[in-house]
Amino acid sequence: MKRARGLAILLFVIFLLSGFASAQTDEQYEEDLSRGYPTEIVRAKVVDVSEYEEIEDDWFYSGRQLVTVKILTGRFQGYVKVIENYFTGIPHRDLPVKAGDQVLLLLELDQGRLRSVTLYDYVRDQYLYIMIGVFVFTVILIGRTKGLKALLTLAVMGFVVFQWILPLTLKGYNPLWLTVLFATLITVMTLGIISGIKVRTAAAIVGTIGGVLAAGIFATLFGKLARLTGCNQDAQMLLFNISSADVDLRGLTFAGIILGALGAVMHVAMSIAASVQESRAANPLLTYKGLYQAGLKVGKDLLGTMVNTLVLAYIGGALPLLLLFAVNGMSNLSVINLDIIATEIIRTIAGSFGLLVAIPVTAAAASLLINKLADKQKSGSSAGI
Repeated sequence: MKRARGLAILLFVIFLLSGFASAQTDEQYEEDLSRGYPTEIVRAKVVDVSEYEEIEDDWFYSGRQLVTVKILTGRFQGYVKVIENYFTGIPHRDLPVKAGDQVLLLLELDQGRLRSVTLYDYVRDQYLYIMIGVFVFTVILIGRTKGLKALLTLAVMGFVVFQWILPLTLKGYNPLWLTVLFATLITVMTLGIISGIKVRTAAAIVGTIGGVLAAGIFATLFGKLARLTGCNQDAQMLLFNISSADVDLRGLTFAGIILGALGAVMHVAMSIAASVQESRAANPLLTYKGLYQAGLKVGKDLLGTMVNTLVLAYIGGALPLLLLFAVNGMSNLSVINLDIIATEIIRTIAGSFGLLVAIPVTAAAASLLINKLADKQKSGSSAGI
């Protein structure tokens, strides 16, 4: 119980530090986005909404309504403003609201005074916090100490990505090598927290690092051969919103491939290492070759489902784009040669290649380490396997 309580406190501290740092980053980000007049995004509540009024003589807008809002945050907290909410008739562009809704407002300032107020977007964070709370509660309820460890590793990964990888990338450091370095750190911390300091943990770390490096090298090699630019729609938005053009978009793409494959590779490596340990416990007479074959067999069983997981995840993310190509009737030749499609294909194949490499590497490392150190566990001089 004390151990679980300590893990919970550590998890809370990491979330608190991440939230504080993120708040500081968000404040700076809003200032950097200033174009012309300085802007500020605040939370507000819809107090009243007028009847919908159709617009007949406008080529873009189809209607409007007057929305009375009360600002809830920022220096203008308590201000009540009446703003116009225009409609285009296109669902994903319009923001229909009703009294009681919480919304985000874009304030345009002129020497500290309100110049204009625009309806910016819906407030969604409160529902996300509820969802996260339900998820955390369910993980702890079902997993107990193991669940707390899983949440702790999730917090560590988020902290590393948002507080180290992203800021250093924006400062001009190579995102690929940054991700390789911090992926290694994430692997060591994650597997160490989940499984403890054991021989099978060390084997899983070796296998994971091997698989991730293989995925990165594979993606880099074929990405350069295919002349990928990494300049998709998200990258164009990034370049528009930052003042420095030192970000390596191609390296950022390859870094994303490594992070995308990391979780799957860790899962496979840990499963193989655990299976080798169980095989040794079931039959202490097994040699290195026997343990290696046992680990390899488990890896082959995992390979099919994990490759499918990676492929389906990437296809799911690109589904709207694939639908657009199908509607426009583009030929297979033109589609497969698009930069964004080639990137997704290399991402999928590179991640799967990392899994392939992780299987024999983990099986070999686990067989070697467990076979050599199993006898020390009997004498009590080892941390265990």
